[in-house]
Amino acid sequence: MDPLKQGPPPLSTEWFETQKKKMKEAGVRDTPTSEKAHDVYTPSKAAQGLPSTKQEKFLENVKPGLLELDPEDEEYLPKATKKLVDGVIGQEYGEHFTRNPAYPQMQNKIARTILADPTHREAVEDFLSVFQMTQRGPDSAAG
Repeated sequence: MDPLKQGPPPLSTEWFETQKKKMKEAGVRDTPTSEKAHDVYTPSKAAQGLPSTKQEKFLENVKPGLLELDPEDEEYLPKATKKLVDGVIGQEYGEHFTRNPAYPQMQNKIARTILADPTHREAVEDFLSVFQMTQRGPDSAAG
């Protein structure tokens, strides 16, 4: 039988007990799952300004593209939705995916599908409204 097709070797109870003992000796304690990374360690000065969650990274990636759009443009919602699609696809599959020649067709289909559903359209509109207010200030939002 091919050993590569068997998967990793099974770990024995003895191995787990040894690891548990080593962790205890090293002073590693059980941490609650709700404990955040910054509660356990202090990031370097260089790392403190970087996004630390998937949502923060997403926002950081789509922010420049959304800010370059004019909210008064009648095509703002479809264009902004495409920027959001780009951000999601880029984050989940990599930026190289968005350079595929067939990508614009898929991007248009996804954006149209989102905007055709009233619930999703409202969610995008709400997100963009809050985004515009937080990035440009409440005075620049259209009344």
